[in-house]
Amino acid sequence: MGELLNATHAEHVLIALTIQGLFVLGFSVFRLADGVWYGAVFVLAVFLGREHAQREYKLGEPSRLAGYEAFDFWRWSPDALLDLCLPVVAVFVVAMSVSRFRR
Repeated sequence: MGELLNATHAEHVLIALTIQGLFVLGFSVFRLADGVWYGAVFVLAVFLGREHAQREYKLGEPSRLAGYEAFDFWRWSPDALLDLCLPVVAVFVVAMSVSRFRR
């Protein structure tokens, strides 16, 4: 599995955690809770959309594909799966840890 990991995976995790941190910061300015969870969900949406779009372009002209064709996760490359899963797992681990710590 070591050869599967590359620098972009670490970059995606850092970007994801930064986005989540900005949500926490923004929510705390308005004294709102759960910014960590909203940030995690936003990161999920961003990276899922990113990988979906890349898959569409890999398959061909996106306007000619059925809406579900790019969501065939079992046909995604391991790199694409890691580009999605690593940042999402990271932000949800942070969200769960923060929620548990706040109890």
